Formats: sequence, structure tokens, C-alpha cells
Amino acid sequence: MTKVFTFLLFLLMITHVACDGNNESGQEIKKEEEQEQEQEPEKEPEKGVDVSFAEYTLEGTSCQWVNLHSEDDPGGHYNLLVINSDEELQKYIIGTDYPPVDFSKHTLLLASSRTNYGIAEIVNSLQELSVSKYKWAIEINLSDATMIENWVRAILVDKLSKESEVQLYINTIRN
Repeated sequence: MTKVFTFLLFLLMITHVACDGNNESGQEIKKEEEQEQEQEPEKEPEKGVDVSFAEYTLEGTSCQWVNLHSEDDPGGHYNLLVINSDEELQKYIIGTDYPPVDFSKHTLLLASSRTNYGIAEIVNSLQELSVSKYKWAIEINLSDATMIENWVRAILVDKLSKESEVQLYINTIRN
């Protein structure tokens, strides 16, 4: 009987130690979860004041955009150009009947790239983040068509200073 009692006491002690060990593990997991919650959340893109702009297009002319990306660019590389003169603009257009731009009052922002899918729609927005910092967001809604497609978006904004910085944010959505 003493052996049985000793054995039961031994089992009780092991169970107590095992429970304490599990409790500590539970506390450690909880501490890890608390640490994860305490981590700084990911920063959202800066938000600013909406800026008006006019879309600039070569539709209805005999002109075409050129020299916007290299021929060996497989896509996914976004190009942003800030154009402040007619001489600069002519580097990127073939043809002469393109819509005129008054560069004394305006700056032309031009973004381009390639995609491996067809494009259903492109939506632009422009925000002023500070006196000389802007965010141009372009949302590209892709179609199911599998094809390489170039896209170009150009917008006219009030004249930007030489110190101005334009950040380009591209969001592609595949429907």
C-alpha cells in the first residue's frame, strides 16, 4: 500500500510540474502575441490635398509616344517623367500635330510601363503632400486577356518648381 501511495504521490507531483510547465508556455505565447501587437503598424501612404489636373493625350493626332522605356524592358518597371519645356516633350513624341502645352504655366507629368495583361481602365489621382512634394497615384484595372500592353498616362498640372518631388504609386488590380 505504501508503494501505491508513493506512486500516486509521484504521479501527482509529475502532473503538477507538467501543468506548471504548460502554464509557463501559455504565458510565453501570450507575451509573444502581446509583443506582436505592440509592433509599429505599417505606414500608410501619405495623404494630402487633392490637386486638379488635366489629362493630356495624343488621341486624335498622328503623333505617338516614343523613348519611354527600353525595348528589353519585360514590364513592371515604371517610368516617371517631369517635363517642363517643349524641347523636352519633343524627345518623347513622334509627329508635330500634338496638343500644345504652355510650359510657362504648366508641367507635364508622364508615367508609362508595360503589363502582361490587357488593360480595362486606368484611373489617376494627384495629391499635394507638402509645398513641393506630390503623390501621383495610378490605378490600373487589368483584364483577363494575356498580352503585352504598353500604357502611358500624361497629366498637366500647374507649373512645378525645380525643387518639387513627385512620387509615383501604381496599383494594379486584376479582375
